[in-house]
Amino acid sequence: MELDHLALAEKAVAEGERHIEREEQMISDLDRGGHDTVLARAMLETLRRMQAEHVAHRNLLLKMLGEHRGSDPIFQPGHYEPVRLPEQTLRARNCNRHP
Repeated sequence: MELDHLALAEKAVAEGERHIEREEQMISDLDRGGHDTVLARAMLETLRRMQAEHVAHRNLLLKMLGEHRGSDPIFQPGHYEPVRLPEQTLRARNCNRHP
């Protein structure tokens, strides 16, 4: 089960990278054509924030698997420490909150 969970996390990271690359290409194409890129750039920032969370989740799984030394399951509901997101991600989250 643990390795299945890690495989899904790795897949999310890989897909996130592809989405970001595709959005960057679309922005470049829009710029070249003289089109507005405001919404595309906002989407790119959202994709980057999501990617930071995917990477943090994957890294947490890797850490948990690296520290695990027994036959008991690693993933137990309610037994997780909060994930610390990069400072840039935290600032972006706070900027996007509505009063």
